[in-house]
Amino acid sequence: MAVWSVVKTCDMTHDIRWDAEHYRPEYLRQERQVRKLRTKALVEVASVSDGNHMSIAEEFGDEGVRYLRGQDLADFFISDADPIYIPEKHYDGLTRSHMFPGDVLVGVVGTIGTVGLVTKRHGKLTGNCKLAIVRSKTLPGEYIAAYLASRLGQYEIKRRIRGAVQMGLILPDLKEIPIVEPTKQQLDRVVSAVQGAQDARHRAAETIAAAEARLMAALGLDRLDLAQEKCYTRRFRDLRAAARFGAEYFMPCKKRILDALSKMPHQTVEAHAPGIRDMYDPARARKGEMVRNFDITDALEPFLDDSREPEAAVEMGSSKKRFQAGDVVVSRLRSYLKEIAVVRTSAAPQSVGSSEYIVLRPTGKGLSPETLMVYLRCPLVQTILKWSQDGSNHPRFTEEDLLAIPVPDKVLSVRKQIDGLVNKAIDARIEAARLLEQAKKTVEDLIAGKP
Repeated sequence: MAVWSVVKTCDMTHDIRWDAEHYRPEYLRQERQVRKLRTKALVEVASVSDGNHMSIAEEFGDEGVRYLRGQDLADFFISDADPIYIPEKHYDGLTRSHMFPGDVLVGVVGTIGTVGLVTKRHGKLTGNCKLAIVRSKTLPGEYIAAYLASRLGQYEIKRRIRGAVQMGLILPDLKEIPIVEPTKQQLDRVVSAVQGAQDARHRAAETIAAAEARLMAALGLDRLDLAQEKCYTRRFRDLRAAARFGAEYFMPCKKRILDALSKMPHQTVEAHAPGIRDMYDPARARKGEMVRNFDITDALEPFLDDSREPEAAVEMGSSKKRFQAGDVVVSRLRSYLKEIAVVRTSAAPQSVGSSEYIVLRPTGKGLSPETLMVYLRCPLVQTILKWSQDGSNHPRFTEEDLLAIPVPDKVLSVRKQIDGLVNKAIDARIEAARLLEQAKKTVEDLIAGKP
């Protein structure tokens, strides 16, 4: 549907943007409203820089100082789902890109507009140039983060995106975003809500970690050697039986885990939760039909819920997989990212997701969705999936490999404890989401002139 805006030449922005997207009606309405309020450019209330521009991918490892990328910002927070690190000596040489508590990180390339607030619990941090670093001068980072993450803050970011081959947000444009000055009462309300949300999300993460630790203790395999070997031998009959020839598939640490799990009384993942292949074709959607559409990266967090806004089905360009509350979705791409989540969405509108999802539906007679999710995210299963992948550009594991993984009966013995911990984590995340919405609504009411 065509959308028209008529803009006089004298009303064009100072950098003379000619692209129509810069003058969408909703952007112009907000601009008129903001002009009525006391504002300062972002650069007046905070310094604005970006991360490291040098290539240091060869230094990435599993220990050292955390190195952030655009995909590490998730829903106002820094995600711990797929951390990478660099040696301390390289961190010391990247003083320009050091990140400190109170800094606001903004995705400026790729994941444009994502916002993350650095807190004290993160320790030393640095990151790449796909992240802008906004450091408070007069307004606290909690307020700036809530402002930029709000619907109206996202409007200000999106109207400044530019580029041809690769779209992005350049720092001079980010610096000019108008920030509405709050009253002390409004400022205190936003800061308090954001800090409460951070505490709740931290509790949720700690609770999920406690559930994983409880499961590993029940299995008694927390000391099993998961290190990969540089070389090893296998008999040809093993390759023939598996119909696989890749060396990684037969990694000894993977075999040690499978052998240890298989020696215990067990059933397979398929026995507890068979795979469901129910496809959704957006081309056959009814007029006006809405869906909740989840990408595989959404499963970096352990829950998919109604925080995902519905979208028109006709706007999706490819077939998706259907799923429902109580399912467990597993991305078969890049298993090391722990892209595994329990579905907690409402029955309507329909929830769908990438065709790269494997959808597991627990039978209700064994593992619960919550315990299955924790089991699949534990280091044992993650190691199995990591060494079951095949392919070069987009390595993935097969549904058959996932369904064949043994689930020891010992896992069932701690099901109630794990379910309790997971549900506690869900409650904490719901509280965090409520507080964040409260913070963003305070900002939006401020801009709209509401008390």
